[in-house]
Amino acid sequence: MNNLYRSLAVFVVLVFYAVAAHAEIYIEDNRVILPALGAGINLGDIMQPASENQTGHAIELRLANAGGSGSQSIARNQNPIILNNTIFMGPQQLRNDFNLNFVQLSWRWRKFFRESSLGLEVLGGIGYTSLGLTVTSPTQRASGSLESSGPQAGVGLIWRTSSGASILAQVAGFSTGEFMHGSPPGVNGMARGEILYAHALDKNLTLRAGYAKWSLYGHGSGMSDFQLRFSGLAVVLDWDFNYKNRAKGEDVKEPD
Repeated sequence: MNNLYRSLAVFVVLVFYAVAAHAEIYIEDNRVILPALGAGINLGDIMQPASENQTGHAIELRLANAGGSGSQSIARNQNPIILNNTIFMGPQQLRNDFNLNFVQLSWRWRKFFRESSLGLEVLGGIGYTSLGLTVTSPTQRASGSLESSGPQAGVGLIWRTSSGASILAQVAGFSTGEFMHGSPPGVNGMARGEILYAHALDKNLTLRAGYAKWSLYGHGSGMSDFQLRFSGLAVVLDWDFNYKNRAKGEDVKEPD
């Protein structure tokens, strides 16, 4: 009976320790492919093709996806990792996987300076994240999913290399507003940077490709905090049109 009480006491102490203090789930993957789809409406009196970069306002919707994995070691004296109330104690080697969907609805403003090929882009709006996490050890496996929403914004520089091609360098961020409302479960903050070459396929379609780097962090209920860093090839297909040109039925010339 004494052994039973002793075992029960040890179990309670271990559970309390795991809940009170636990290690962060960390994933870093620099070989990620980041596909995205976008749609936009250019507003105002615009005579150029919709796929051509131009001064003015627009409304944009974009869906991006990323998935990757990384390994993480837990030492014997290190705090455990917890996911979906599953406790991973050290020492052992873990494999961590993630799948992220990010949707953003933005108002966008672009300005090209007189006849210059250099322009400024500013965007802001709301974002939504859906994140799936999986932690696997030789003897255990746990998965969980988290959702969050909040404001997002970005700024970038555009260099028009020709009428139908350009290079965009942009930095952007997302937050759930934790500094004002506390820290809700899910992705609490995210930052990204990208350099993309864009080429117009026709007057409405644009293909962008280049390099992107993302970083995000957050927490959930019954799990460790998490931090993700990933980078790799970004491929974006955008469909845009000019609101007034479509309404009037006006034709615009095809990009070169």
